[in-house]
Amino acid sequence: MRSVLTISVGLLFGLALSSVAHANDHKILGVIAMPRNETNDLALKIPVCRIVKRIQLTADHGDIELSGASVYFKTARSASQSLNVPSSIKEGQTTGWININSDNDNKRCVSKITFSGHTVNSSDMARLKVIGDD
Repeated sequence: MRSVLTISVGLLFGLALSSVAHANDHKILGVIAMPRNETNDLALKIPVCRIVKRIQLTADHGDIELSGASVYFKTARSASQSLNVPSSIKEGQTTGWININSDNDNKRCVSKITFSGHTVNSSDMARLKVIGDD
């Protein structure tokens, strides 16, 4: 009887910890294929509007040069914010966290993130992975 109680308590404790860890989970918001020529209209649309406090960017399959990024919020007047992104990301490299939506009292959900940039040093199109943290 005691072992059944110990196992039950252990399972409940494990479930409680996993739900706490899930609350601050980092989610892949999407992946963008970066063309070889400079392009300024690469959009990552977020199908389910979600509050995102910060993002990280990772380069896969090639190096990426970025010339800008903006985040768009779902509001009555389509508010947007320019992001301070690094000018280049090497293959396999992940940036530090880039803060967005910093006004905690006025939480706005993100509807899309746009990028300007292109692939460098690769015959294939590099992929830009966008990771979000709520």
